[in-house]
Amino acid sequence: MKTDLVVFFISEGFLFLLFVFALVGDLSNRRKSKTTSVTAEVKRGEKSMNALYVNFGIATLVFTLIVQTCEALKGNQVLFIVLNYVFLVYLYFFSSCFRNQLFFKLINRVKKD
Repeated sequence: MKTDLVVFFISEGFLFLLFVFALVGDLSNRRKSKTTSVTAEVKRGEKSMNALYVNFGIATLVFTLIVQTCEALKGNQVLFIVLNYVFLVYLYFFSSCFRNQLFFKLINRVKKD
């Protein structure tokens, strides 16, 4: 169906843009951290980590189901599922932009302006 393909492209585009945004932010933060001596460490509590794991599982399930239900991707589904998993693992567990909530601070700053 054509609507399957539209939903697929919208969801994949959104996930890819989030991944690129986080990657660019991380590279920028790493470059800036080399010139400053100020560091910060964020430690999550058990409740916060449990919520993170649940959200990661739900996001993985949703993106996997979107790929599996798209009829136009019958030959390339595994590729997109693996790519989505890699993007989500990076966003949830390795990206300092999301892990340190810089992304949410940016959204709040945009709302205030």
